[in-house]
Amino acid sequence: MSDQRIFTRYKANEIRSELQMVDVKKMKSGVTKKKNALRKIIANLTLGNYSEMLLLLPEILKFWKIEDDMEVKRICHEYIRTIGSIKPRSTVESLPFIMNDLRSRNEKVQIMALETLVSIPFSKFTEEAFDFIVHLTSKKSVPEQLMKNAIYSLVQLDDYDHERVASLLNLLYDIVTNQIEKPTIQIAALNALCMIHEVDGKTQPVHISVDIAFNILELLPTLNEWDTATLLEILPITVVPQTHDDAYDMIDMVLPQLQHVNSAVSLSALKIVLYLLNYIEEVNQTIIKRLSNSVIALLEKPAELQFLVLRNVILLLLSREQSLLKLNVPYFFIEYNDPIYIKDTKLECLYLLSNEETLTQILDELEEHATDIDIQMSRKAVRAIGNLAVKLGENSAGKCVDILLHLLEFGVDYVIQEIISVFRNILRKYPKDFKSDVRALAKYAGYAQETESRNAMIWIITQYSDILPDYLKLFETFCTNVLDEAPEVQFSVLTSSIKFFVRYPSVETEKLCIRLLRECTEDANNPDLRSRAFMYWRLLSLAREDGNNVTNEMLKDIVDGELPKIELNTKLDSAILEELELNVGSITSIYLKPTSQIFRMSSMKSLPNSPVLNSNKSLLKVIDDLTSIGVSHSNDRVIGKNHKSIKNNKPVVHTMNDFDKPAETVNHLKGSRKSSISSPSKLARKPSMLMRKLTLKKKF
Repeated sequence: MSDQRIFTRYKANEIRSELQMVDVKKMKSGVTKKKNALRKIIANLTLGNYSEMLLLLPEILKFWKIEDDMEVKRICHEYIRTIGSIKPRSTVESLPFIMNDLRSRNEKVQIMALETLVSIPFSKFTEEAFDFIVHLTSKKSVPEQLMKNAIYSLVQLDDYDHERVASLLNLLYDIVTNQIEKPTIQIAALNALCMIHEVDGKTQPVHISVDIAFNILELLPTLNEWDTATLLEILPITVVPQTHDDAYDMIDMVLPQLQHVNSAVSLSALKIVLYLLNYIEEVNQTIIKRLSNSVIALLEKPAELQFLVLRNVILLLLSREQSLLKLNVPYFFIEYNDPIYIKDTKLECLYLLSNEETLTQILDELEEHATDIDIQMSRKAVRAIGNLAVKLGENSAGKCVDILLHLLEFGVDYVIQEIISVFRNILRKYPKDFKSDVRALAKYAGYAQETESRNAMIWIITQYSDILPDYLKLFETFCTNVLDEAPEVQFSVLTSSIKFFVRYPSVETEKLCIRLLRECTEDANNPDLRSRAFMYWRLLSLAREDGNNVTNEMLKDIVDGELPKIELNTKLDSAILEELELNVGSITSIYLKPTSQIFRMSSMKSLPNSPVLNSNKSLLKVIDDLTSIGVSHSNDRVIGKNHKSIKNNKPVVHTMNDFDKPAETVNHLKGSRKSSISSPSKLARKPSMLMRKLTLKKKF
């Protein structure tokens, strides 16, 4: 049966009559027709047809009672979950059937029954769920997947009865401490503890001892990728190194996961390494290269994952004065087929990576995109060039200005308007250095049509009127229909006319000033504009009257004072950066905002206190020793009775039982590898797959 016929709104009587017509004994196709009718019920629940489907509860219970087919049971459980979440009391009749499935010997049926009990917010169901979970935790031999689902069910039950769940947290702590033989269950218990404590803002975050953390980390080679990603995700903050040796050893155990083929595992490994770097004194160049190689490998992922990686690169570049990543600029060059959000993020990365050494490469790339056929990309490239001029020193700003003046010659209107806008910021930063270029820029005043570019051109004409002989003629082009302009332009025109009159008192400037004051006070509808005009008029009147203390010099200081130099601040608050580092790979790192601003109920994370906590990140030393930092410490560590070393054991390789389970084997990158990071790339464009292969040749 096609989906179109299944996903159609039906009356309860139509489906009931269809089920009654099916005679399993007489019709060979009866089973298929019965399942199609049941599928229609679930489809109608998806469509929101609850009132009609609620009437079919007796039919569902009838089939539930006589059928042992797995698909029929799955449909019955899905029906009860959906109806139970809306009208819990109406599903009480199904409780005996759910409990019968819960006592089944089939693990999958037990899991379905437990999920159904947990999803219905009614005391009878939740009591049975609690009793079953307690019974499971007391048994010694429990199927792994069933135990894992029971543990995660406590997280959902916490919404209904927090006190009852809190009384069972000791059971989860015991599992984390003792279930070394079953790491999947141990990780699930630890994750459930963290989720429950995170929701309850009154309790302290979960902490485990360093010994338990080492025991779990030693099992990393045997874990599937889901468990590995979960473990590496929850370990930051959960385990707090008490010595530098502990942090070094953990870094050594986690570093191999940076080259994992699964992006979630790789990003989680990056997250915990960044966390542990706060508890060490010095870091080796080798570790930095391995972090960089991991990020470079992730840049070849699909666009969505690439965007996440790029946003985290921005976070890492912002977080420390001395970056922990050594990345070649060509990796962030823009490709023609990149989505617009990738292009924007790469521009931000290029801006943060810019310095006097890389400026030439970046400017060549941006100049090429400034003349792109894509108008939006062209504008962003021009603005990036202007921002680089403001960010870097005077010598670098000269190179940027030369490119901007060269782009003016193309005569493209939107490029010229963007150049005018960014030139205002450049002149604010270097008011005297590029004075000679103002005349060339003023020739393009007629191209300024947008609000920002018109505003910028008015400011440039006003600020540098002493070197523009025809400044009044240029300015009058913006005063012709001042009331039709945008509010920002109106304020700029009014303020500039007052400045001209104060600087150069003459008949022309006085007429222009009075005309604009009258238009703004008598004809303007904007109350803010009228108020500003009246304020200027009163100020000028006071300066003209005898006996007032307002002199022409004071008037110049008020109206035409010296502006401070502009500065672009790319630094975030240290507390915010600390929280963002603890949320690498999450949605928080995409927005670059604290979690509490994105999710209202979330609490702010911070680094736990420790005797070896490095509160000042700038004190972390980067050394050039070729040997791995952690190796020397790890070799000295004696694994005692609490550390069961499995280095000599062969990794356990599981097989997949179903398509919806994760891949159990990990395809680690092996072999001798030699990196090209140490030598600068000779490619003018993004190195793409070729450079990626060269980069991954570095031996990790």
